[in-house]
Amino acid sequence: MGRCKSVLQAERDAREMPFTVDIPVPGDGLGRKMNSFDNWLGTHAKGYWAQHSETIDREHFARYCFSSPWDAKNFEDWLKEESIL
Repeated sequence: MGRCKSVLQAERDAREMPFTVDIPVPGDGLGRKMNSFDNWLGTHAKGYWAQHSETIDREHFARYCFSSPWDAKNFEDWLKEESIL
């Protein structure tokens, strides 16, 4: 059986964008926060980025992958300032 396109895309992004930030997803989801993440990234990220879902030990995460370590660090710092991480 073939692997689904989203899994292949996530694997490719992980190779091409090795710097990641994982955001825990609460039981009621992230909702509109995802829009603020995308807005922040659209304004501040200089390199390429992608977002995928990830499950680790039965916990769900929104995984953001970056081509630039500086974009990943700046995004993580902003999330901490916003008390999201």
